[in-house]
Amino acid sequence: MSEPSTFEAVREEIAYAYDNTVFFRKHMEASGLLPADIREPADFLRLPPTSKPHYRRNFPAGVLAKGYTLNSPHVMRFQSSGTSGERLNSAILSYDLARRQASALGVNRRFDELWRPGSRPRICRFAPPNCSDVECATGFSTMEDRILADGTLVLTVAHDLLATPEWQIVKALDEIELYEPDLLVVDPTHFAFLTRWARRLKRTITSPRRLHMVCGYTLMTRVARRQIEEFMGPDLPVGDMIGMSELGYLGFECHHGNRHVNDRDFHMEFIRDGLPVAYGETGELYVTTVDDGLVPRIRYATGDHFTPLEGRCPCGSDLPLVRIEGRATHMIRLTDGRTVTPGAVDALVGEAPGIDLYKLEQDRTGACTFRYIPNAAADRSQSSALEHRLTEALAPNPVRFEAVDYIAGERSGKFQPVVSQISAEGA
Repeated sequence: MSEPSTFEAVREEIAYAYDNTVFFRKHMEASGLLPADIREPADFLRLPPTSKPHYRRNFPAGVLAKGYTLNSPHVMRFQSSGTSGERLNSAILSYDLARRQASALGVNRRFDELWRPGSRPRICRFAPPNCSDVECATGFSTMEDRILADGTLVLTVAHDLLATPEWQIVKALDEIELYEPDLLVVDPTHFAFLTRWARRLKRTITSPRRLHMVCGYTLMTRVARRQIEEFMGPDLPVGDMIGMSELGYLGFECHHGNRHVNDRDFHMEFIRDGLPVAYGETGELYVTTVDDGLVPRIRYATGDHFTPLEGRCPCGSDLPLVRIEGRATHMIRLTDGRTVTPGAVDALVGEAPGIDLYKLEQDRTGACTFRYIPNAAADRSQSSALEHRLTEALAPNPVRFEAVDYIAGERSGKFQPVVSQISAEGA
């Protein structure tokens, strides 16, 4: 919070939340604080963070600002997928969502033509069923039943991704063709799965319109990205979105392939052990909204970890650079006290041309199992090199490697490439 204007915006948000939301007033009073006590940036750290359980317990009456209800104009309701446990109900003003999206997407010049003045992109979504606002897991609903109020068509997919039957995949491919979208909003692991099936069925995924793709929902692994780009070709603009259902777009990937966070519509902190981390160090993202009239959030602990990076990006954007590390509940905990993040695992695995899908799972004893689905390009020397890299990175914890033809997804319907029972149970 080096900029005085940024700190003043944060102070205004604190005062607004205190005056207008029941929950946050009680939260500050429990800490013996008043908005007037936050006079300078160092005072901001005195405020205890807020978290999902606070908003889950107090939704809606305790967190909606005075004068608003869930039926107020421009209020959009959302439900999270339940990645970290129970699903979270939330609400956001449609114009705040649009503003945050525009700020984030602005870092990527390849998306400029998608948001021409007066245009309304046709969108198809292919993501875990829990991330949708319609029933799409069974596959028996009609195309019309799965078109949201904003015109987004939600494609069907089984709750257990790899158990999706062929007829349901054909239905998704047919509907993309019929709907003629401008934009595919996808979970990258899900869409990589769809491309494998399309290749097998000798199908294409195209549109008479200029297609773009936004990836989100789970970590975009290099393995998934490789498959998407090989199948869709180099002309498809692809951007990795940093976001949360309750907050919208928190950041985006620029046209140079770097991730930026949206510090125009949010104040962002990266915190470890209660203090901000230095550039190049990993911390949990705390978000404070700016000018959110509906559900202001102050020092909202997201559970997502990033490494802030120093310097300016050659893309020309002044939005800060970060490296995505992953959720706290997915971190691999080693017996020597070190932590290996999902982002670090992804970097070790790399594009892995011989692998279609992988999952690294840590059990309660600390032992790790790396399961992967090999493909026709699998090469023993590459597999041995990967086993060596992971064994070395995860030492002293033991690692077992298994080539399989099926890997189960999560209870939420998402497919997480790295999970840890130790981290999940300690959260």
